[in-house]
Amino acid sequence: MNEQVLSMRGRFSAIFRQGRAWTTPPAIAAIFVLMILVALMTTPPPEPVPYDLDAAHPEGLLALRLWLEALGYDVRRNDGLRFTIPDKARLMFVYPNQLTYTAEEADRLRRWVQEGGTLALIGPGEDDRALVEAFGVALNPELRYERRMVQLLPLLPEGRSVYLRNWWSPIQTLDLSEAPQATPVLALIGASEDTASIDDLKIVVAAQPLGEGVVWHFAPGVDFSNGALREFAHGELTPALLRTTPEGSVVVFDSYHLFGFSRFGERIATLQDWLYRTPTGWATLFGLVITGVFWALSGRRLGPPVASAEEIRRREAAEHVRAMANLYRRAHVHAALAQHHAHRLKVGLARRLGVHADLPDEDFLEALVSASPSMSEAQLNAVRTMLRKFSEHPDERELVELAGDIDTLLESIR
Repeated sequence: MNEQVLSMRGRFSAIFRQGRAWTTPPAIAAIFVLMILVALMTTPPPEPVPYDLDAAHPEGLLALRLWLEALGYDVRRNDGLRFTIPDKARLMFVYPNQLTYTAEEADRLRRWVQEGGTLALIGPGEDDRALVEAFGVALNPELRYERRMVQLLPLLPEGRSVYLRNWWSPIQTLDLSEAPQATPVLALIGASEDTASIDDLKIVVAAQPLGEGVVWHFAPGVDFSNGALREFAHGELTPALLRTTPEGSVVVFDSYHLFGFSRFGERIATLQDWLYRTPTGWATLFGLVITGVFWALSGRRLGPPVASAEEIRRREAAEHVRAMANLYRRAHVHAALAQHHAHRLKVGLARRLGVHADLPDEDFLEALVSASPSMSEAQLNAVRTMLRKFSEHPDERELVELAGDIDTLLESIR
C-alpha cells in the first residue's frame, strides 16, 4: 500500500514538474514563435487597396502619379497626423476615402479652391456629407449601365466626343441639383439614344467654378485609375485639369482621408509600420501583451521583489513595554508593578547612599538611618510611607502617584 502511495506521489510530482516546464522562458519563447508561424500561415494575401499611389493593379494610381511626375509636377501626399494643404499646392485629388471630412476640413478645402486652387473631386460618397454640403454635388443612389459617355460641351477639345465603358460594370451619376453653377461635361447615353434633354442627362463629369478656382466633379467610374487610363483613354481628360496648373507646381493627393488612421496602402518602411499595419504585427503585439500579463500574474517581474525601508524597519523597544503594560492593566494585575516601583525606589536610594537594595523593608529603613550622608526625617518618613503603600497592593491611580513621588524624592537626593 505504501509503495502504491509513493508511486502515485511520484507520478503527480512528474506531472507537476512538466506543467512548470511550460512556464520557463524558453518554453514561452517557443510558444510565441509558434503563434507567429501560425499567424503567417493563416494570414490571407492582402486585397488590392483602391487608389493607392504605389499600386499597379487596375484600381491603383501608379500610372497617374508617374505621368504627372514625368511632366515635371511635384507630386506629394498629405499623409501627416492632421489634414493639411501645402502652401504651393495648385491641384488636389480627393478620392472616396475611409476617413470622412469634418465640416472644418471641408470649409478649409472650399476656401483653398476659392483662392485659386483646382480640385479633382471623385465622388464624394454618401457618408461624406461635409463635402456634399461644401460644394453642393452628390452621387445619385441608382446605378447605371449605359456604355457610352458623350461630351456635352467643348470643354475638352483634346478629347474625343464619345468614350466607351464596360456596360456590365455599374456606375453612379452626379446630382447637380444643389449646384446650379456646375456645368455638365460628360454624360451617359444608351446605345439607342442620340440626344436627351438636359433634365434626363446622366452626368458623370462636371466643372464647377468657385471664386478664382474650379472644382472638377467625377463619378467613381471616371477616376484616372490604372485600368481606366489603359482601357478607356481617360488620360485625355487630364489636360483640362492641368490648364490651371502651371508646369512644375505642386500636385497633392489626399492620402490623409483616403487611407484614414489605418494607413493601409502606404509603404511599410519601419518596424512600427509592420507592427501596426499587418496581421502578423498584430499577432506579435498580442503575444507580447499575453506574455506580460502571464509573467505579472505568476510573479515574474524584473528580478526578485526588494523590500522597502518601511517593511524592514524593526519595532521600537518601547512598543514591547507598552504592550506588556496594557496586558497587565487589562488583567488588573498590579502586584508586579508595585514590586517593580518598590525595587526602583530601593535601587535609587542604594546608589545615592551606599546601602544594599536587596534588604527587607525594615532592614532597609534601618540602613538608611545609619547611612552617610544621612537623610532628613521627612525623607525617611516619605520612604517608609511609600514602601508601606507598595505592600498594600495599590490601584492604578495610586501607582501613578507613587511613581511620581519616587521621581521627586530621588531628584532631591544627590
